[in-house]
Amino acid sequence: MTVAVPRDAATVVVVRDAGAGLEVLLLQRAERGDHNSGAWVFPGGLLDPADRAAEASAAGLTDEQASALLGLERGGLAFFIAAIRECFEESGILFAQDAQGAFASLEGDEGAQLAALRHELKDGACDLADICRRFSLRLVPEQLHYIGHWLTPAGRAKRFDTRFFLAIAPARQTAMHDATETLDHVWIAPRDALSPSNARRLMTPTRAMLEVLLPFPSTEPLAAWASSPRQVERVLPRLAMGPAGLQPVQSEHPAYDEIGKLDPDGRGDAWSELRPGVAVRIGEHVERRARSDASQRRLARAPRWFSAQTLVPTRTLKLRKIRLALLVEGVDRFHVIGRLVGDGLQPRRHLQQAVQARMLAFTQQLL
Repeated sequence: MTVAVPRDAATVVVVRDAGAGLEVLLLQRAERGDHNSGAWVFPGGLLDPADRAAEASAAGLTDEQASALLGLERGGLAFFIAAIRECFEESGILFAQDAQGAFASLEGDEGAQLAALRHELKDGACDLADICRRFSLRLVPEQLHYIGHWLTPAGRAKRFDTRFFLAIAPARQTAMHDATETLDHVWIAPRDALSPSNARRLMTPTRAMLEVLLPFPSTEPLAAWASSPRQVERVLPRLAMGPAGLQPVQSEHPAYDEIGKLDPDGRGDAWSELRPGVAVRIGEHVERRARSDASQRRLARAPRWFSAQTLVPTRTLKLRKIRLALLVEGVDRFHVIGRLVGDGLQPRRHLQQAVQARMLAFTQQLL
């Protein structure tokens, strides 16, 4: 299986203050025949060669500074420029200022002319450098704050190496979807966007960024956090089967390491949960099996290097248990290596994940 090479992309999380608190701009993607179609996302897209030509119009941030922020040797400023360009193309919001330091106005005759250029920009008839020269503007990448880095899982037909930026919407500009790549738009509180009652489909990275916004009541503390020095870690989910079908699995999930070992190319044939009665080969000569077991069982003959206390709770309750075993080739019996006893309140999935985490820690010693 050939794994698609990720393409560089940039996304900007645009926020504003509203009467009820912080709001974020979401756009609905048009149908493109991929897993992003119809989803509600932030403005963003692929880097374009013309983005580098527009760097001369951005005096507030050098490529050296931008690259240092993104952990790159060079080329970092192009991500900021791409985020500004894509935001203007898709939502009509332009992060550019005039000679007096005021954000570009999209009101009046001149503003209407400027706003109309977003479609020419998208079609390649002009670039940001042309727009800045024509309207005496300069781009302000220093107003964008780097807050996230996501890499599309192996196995997807289209993969993106995406940098996420945060920016406060300019006061004299109104968002409007482009009716081509985006079909609709909404300003919405992050909590409402994440509510189960929200029928808008959100991709995993979008949800993660919205969760980042939740603690902040307004743009001021959010911008203060976003502009503070910190390390932004790259997030690389892995695809695996689960109760709802194929889904991305995050690094904190107990099965993350096992999925990477069993399915490094993202075929989607590894599972994120233990399945009772199903054998899983986790090594050349090692097979794992799990089963649900309502009866009381004690730890059977464990290898001498394995501590029973690692897996078996100190208290044994007559509640739901999950029992784990390893079958080592050449041995005519299972070694029961652990079980988990629940408190009767946790969902079964939580029990399975907790057992799987302990299971993986032990099997690392065998492989």
